[in-house]
Amino acid sequence: MLYTASYFEPQHHYGRLLSISPSIPQGFKVSNNLKFLIPRAELLTEWETKKIDEAEYRKRYRMQIKESWGEVKAWLNSLDPKQDLTLLCWEVKGTFCHRNLIALLVQKHRTDCYGGRDVVAVDAERCGQCGTKMIPGLDASYCPVCKTWVERWFLESRR
Repeated sequence: MLYTASYFEPQHHYGRLLSISPSIPQGFKVSNNLKFLIPRAELLTEWETKKIDEAEYRKRYRMQIKESWGEVKAWLNSLDPKQDLTLLCWEVKGTFCHRNLIALLVQKHRTDCYGGRDVVAVDAERCGQCGTKMIPGLDASYCPVCKTWVERWFLESRR
């Protein structure tokens, strides 16, 4: 199963530890650094200096993931639900972070591997056809009753 956590919350670390941040705390050991999941420096700088809001961060990180989709998809396909992995970065539990976007991506594409842990709770959209709470993904949400995907741009334009 795949989990996400902060470097500083070892109670949320399971199995192999994988870094998804541009740097690692001094003395901290990880099995690997997944560079294709690390937000670009420009995006991080603009977020940290509050030049962009969460919606813009999400939009630009989604674009980054789409641009490296071949590598991301290969990684998703390589996940084994019987092997525990934890994606680590600096932000503490409850803080908006790209690792929560990655968790949504895993929920969408590899439900069998999603473990969770410190993923921030998301208010789920409701299906326009049946009213059921939808399962959020990176750029679309899934209705388990209608068994359909609804692209996010459509959901966002209805609000």
